[in-house]
Amino acid sequence: MFSFKGLQRMGGVALLAAIAPSPPIVPAAGSSVAFVDLIDYPTQEANWDRFHSLEDRLAGAFHDACADGGCAPRRFLWPMQLRCSVQTPQATVAACAWVIAGSHLTVSAAGRIKPDVIVWRCLLPLPTSIAVEPFHAALEVQDPLSVRLPGASATLRQGVQDCLAAPGSRT
Repeated sequence: MFSFKGLQRMGGVALLAAIAPSPPIVPAAGSSVAFVDLIDYPTQEANWDRFHSLEDRLAGAFHDACADGGCAPRRFLWPMQLRCSVQTPQATVAACAWVIAGSHLTVSAAGRIKPDVIVWRCLLPLPTSIAVEPFHAALEVQDPLSVRLPGASATLRQGVQDCLAAPGSRT
């Protein structure tokens, strides 16, 4: 089974933006918009700072968990982007996908560098229905990977481990 060990933690840079208050996201009459990005719930970019803080903590926990060497033999792994959808009528987090990429470079006898890049699209284990505020509150810890959201089948770490144990997609 795959384990998080061996990737040296690299610092991430968070982009913080000053955002003016935005009006609520309300579907137009007759519109069928039922989902929005968590960043944009309940209004445009209302969760920007909180969401990116979560993304940074998850990436930090990922790098910390890989610090003992288990990631390196397989390939260099890097968490790329997290995105969550919110079902607007219920104000619940519907799904979260975390893209993680891995690469391994080799040099041929002719001096050509050959990249071997694999991308995993990991769905985080979420309960059937968790409101936005309890979702954020549960993950506002130093190691959010260790969290099993109320009603979820596994911790986030277990979900990511299961995802990375699968082949991924070569690019």
